[in-house]
Amino acid sequence: MTEIQVVAFRLGNEEFCLDISKVREIKEMMPITRVPNAPDFVEGVINLRGQITTVVNLKKLLGYYDDGDLSNKKIIIAEVNGEIVGVIVDAVSDVLTLTEDQIEQPPKTLASKVDMRFIKGIAKINNGERLLIMLDLDKLLGESI
Repeated sequence: MTEIQVVAFRLGNEEFCLDISKVREIKEMMPITRVPNAPDFVEGVINLRGQITTVVNLKKLLGYYDDGDLSNKKIIIAEVNGEIVGVIVDAVSDVLTLTEDQIEQPPKTLASKVDMRFIKGIAKINNGERLLIMLDLDKLLGESI
């Protein structure tokens, strides 16, 4: 059975995950330089060991309420379509190994009302007590930045 490792994180009360092969590292919040005329969800840029890296606020991009306080957030440094991007999340919870039978496609009833292109599936943990929305950052950020 195929297994996949994911990094689980929170945005508000919801849990999401990313394929660990896309994640380079997880950083504490650091100073971010705003970029004029950037979209609202682009917080700015950081200097990541000499490389200027775009930082995206995932809550804003996904349409969740964001109070604007970045002080206790984390930055997931990920590879998106061959480029390094920082993704701001509320908290990183853990690294999990999922089997393919734990991952289901989102309900078709959502597909007609929600843009599902960037959702790879929904992972069920502990017999479905914990649900993680699996994001495809290449599709989500590839179309946005």
